Amino acid sequence: MIAGCEAHVCLLQTALHLLEDEFDVWVVTDACSSRTERNRDAAFDRLAGAGAELVTTEMVVFEWLGSAEHPQFKSVQSLIK
Repeated sequence: MIAGCEAHVCLLQTALHLLEDEFDVWVVTDACSSRTERNRDAAFDRLAGAGAELVTTEMVVFEWLGSAEHPQFKSVQSLIK
């Protein structure tokens, strides 16, 4: 799972190297930026085409919890709302 600045340069290159090394790569899109929206979106398109999973912070948090039965579910849910 990666996120960061300059999605079209540093993050892109890191993710592509991880994918080449056969790691599963999840890019947390709402935790990434670039100087321009066009550069950011181009990076996401390229990463998706290379096999990275594009996810959001909320998707990751709830996937980590697994289900509403998790003891921390309600407290996490209240933070997100």
